Amino acid sequence: MAVPYGWPFVTLVLLQALVVLLVRDPGQLPRRYRHPVVGLLPLITIGGGVVVLGAVPAAVGWVTDFAALAVPVLALAAVLHVRRAALPLAVFSPLLWLAAWRLPNGPWADFAADFLIVLAAVVLGRLTGWIAPRAALVAGIVIATVVDIWQVLQMQVQPVALALGQAEPPRGLPGLQQLEMVGATMGWGDAYLAAVLGAVVAASGRATIAAVFGTLLGGLSLGLLFNVVEFVPATVPVAVGLLGAGLVQRQEIRHWLQCAVGRLRRQTT
Repeated sequence: MAVPYGWPFVTLVLLQALVVLLVRDPGQLPRRYRHPVVGLLPLITIGGGVVVLGAVPAAVGWVTDFAALAVPVLALAAVLHVRRAALPLAVFSPLLWLAAWRLPNGPWADFAADFLIVLAAVVLGRLTGWIAPRAALVAGIVIATVVDIWQVLQMQVQPVALALGQAEPPRGLPGLQQLEMVGATMGWGDAYLAAVLGAVVAASGRATIAAVFGTLLGGLSLGLLFNVVEFVPATVPVAVGLLGAGLVQRQEIRHWLQCAVGRLRRQTT
């Protein structure tokens, strides 16, 4: 993520937290059909994407063209994957696409394009949560965050983000290869990672709230680093949200155990 601390940055932080909130509980396939390796998709899309795009400059154009075509389709498919309250946003995603395409460059066009990416990320995150076990998703979030921090410190992410920001999709279509807001940028992988977190916590209302607020507060706090650096790893807020959800669920598990022990004591007396 790159931008001076201001309202565009705060807007992207809010959108990342919104991704966590929108993901509907994915459930899971029967155990024999689950694949823990799928839990590493965040690492592949974030860490692997930086490596590939950095090594093959032409790949930036390919990714930009693919995103311009695939994101609107995925956003429309979000009607099957978002929570009920967000259904109108998914149903009217074609209007968002028209707004992103036809409006002049500025905040409103950026908002429309960013909401399309949010919806598309929700779809991919929920499908990932449907296939991969929860433990694999948690491991994928942690590993992807560690790798992202290392790549930012090694100055590997910055050139790729700059190249994606300068890439132009075909035929004047709106750019959907990363989230943007008046100069602020956030990688596609950061939105997808937030959706994976949403899939992890979607079955628990308390854990979802903790994850959303953890992601939000983590992002706003991370922005303070803009006083000393120009680029921060936007995976860190998701990891903070995961930590917050883990603390809440730990309390719930302790409460369940206490209730179970209490019932056993009453039955034995």
